[in-house]
Amino acid sequence: MYRFKYIKHNKARFKIGKREEGTKILSEFFNEYKNQINGLKGFVIMNSIVDSQETIALTFWETKEDMDVYHKLNNKWFNIITERIKPLFERLPERSDYTVFNFTTLYSS
Repeated sequence: MYRFKYIKHNKARFKIGKREEGTKILSEFFNEYKNQINGLKGFVIMNSIVDSQETIALTFWETKEDMDVYHKLNNKWFNIITERIKPLFERLPERSDYTVFNFTTLYSS
């Protein structure tokens, strides 16, 4: 059984030529701090195949409260990543919240 129920969908649009740098920053941030961010259970960063400026980041959360607290402007971790990556955005990311209906993977750990 998976240990998350909530997903934050972040659709980002980077300035021309900045997506690779932006996705590297995101990946390094989440890999470095993943065990320190309350309720964060994982993440996926996906780059669009057809749009060289678009990236989707999914973050997986144990509770909606942890997800909401992380995305507040006064949250330490949210401020760290925002400060690092905001200059690379063409516009601010669009965010949406989801609950997990079903999650299956064919890979074993």
